Amino acid sequence: MAELKTISSTFSAPTGIAFDSKGAMYVTNWSGNSVVKINANNQREIVYSNISSPAGIVLDSQDNIYVSSYGDDYILKIDPNGKAEKISEGYHTPTGIAFSNDKQLLITNRSTGEIVSLDLANGSKKIIAKGLTTPVGVTQLPDNSLVVSQYSGRLTLIRANGEQVEIGKNFVRPGVGIVTLSPDTVAVIDNGADMVRKVDIKTGNVQTIASSLSSAVALAFHNNAYYIGTWGDGSVHMLSND
Repeated sequence: MAELKTISSTFSAPTGIAFDSKGAMYVTNWSGNSVVKINANNQREIVYSNISSPAGIVLDSQDNIYVSSYGDDYILKIDPNGKAEKISEGYHTPTGIAFSNDKQLLITNRSTGEIVSLDLANGSKKIIAKGLTTPVGVTQLPDNSLVVSQYSGRLTLIRANGEQVEIGKNFVRPGVGIVTLSPDTVAVIDNGADMVRKVDIKTGNVQTIASSLSSAVALAFHNNAYYIGTWGDGSVHMLSND
């Protein structure tokens, strides 16, 4: 297993991680109510502040930043020039967010057990999955099925036809961080076990990627490396996928 390297610290509960087209990293600083940018030379910049409990974060191909405010139930958009606006409101503790295959924004409505799809072109919302238990992370596979991490201890595959299949029997408490690695493989934070795990969707096989992480929450996969945000020590770590 490759060595885990700490690349940045002194965060106040890093909850989400994403990268722009130039390789800069963005981190939602949950308890600091801010979004922090870290350049390649490790310089830090507060991109936005005064957002209540920022949780999920993604960037589109134009480097627009989208952030969910868990505390105030809205989605914030920050353009490359720093202009920020609330683009959608009325959620219920929105947590992890991700882009769908057709570039809609997928939002985990933690307290209502739903996955919401937001059309960024017209602002319309649609509930695409419900009946979940504290969903906090979501990713979509190439076949349009979803994998949802739930803080209750569940990891659920939702097929394109709506069928739900439990695939996380070995998890303790799946966290916000979940990413698609291949058509049949996802990596997921197991916050309750202080681990990152890899799951083969077809076989159900679960492999430990990293362990002994202090309350791991955030996860991104960029340039063949895992980036892991740990709530317990306020750090972001990197693990090469060797």
